Amino acid sequence: MPRTVWLPLIVGVAVMCGGFDALAADRFFLYNLTASTTFTGVYLAPAGSGHWGDNQALNDKDKEVDPSERLQIKDIARGRFDAKIVDKAGRTCIKRAIDLGNDTTFDIRDSDLKDCH
Repeated sequence: MPRTVWLPLIVGVAVMCGGFDALAADRFFLYNLTASTTFTGVYLAPAGSGHWGDNQALNDKDKEVDPSERLQIKDIARGRFDAKIVDKAGRTCIKRAIDLGNDTTFDIRDSDLKDCH
């Protein structure tokens, strides 16, 4: 094939692959890195606003986020968030100022649960 045919084909494939990377970058995840705490509620709000969104734990197949489990966070845009976590016992915890402007993941660890009520 002549070079004039290959060059547009290569450029087209490169552009398509770049578009797929942009879509994948906007998938957000929470990792439950606790030893034994299951979450039944995961709510996000723009940092400092207190305007909590829908329960993200409902995105999980069993509607709970078990220890060592990953949860896809849906319907948010990049930004800074506070997370309200509710465990199976009904305790509520807040993790503040999560940066999802540059990162696409965040985690909850046992140390994040020390001030729950």
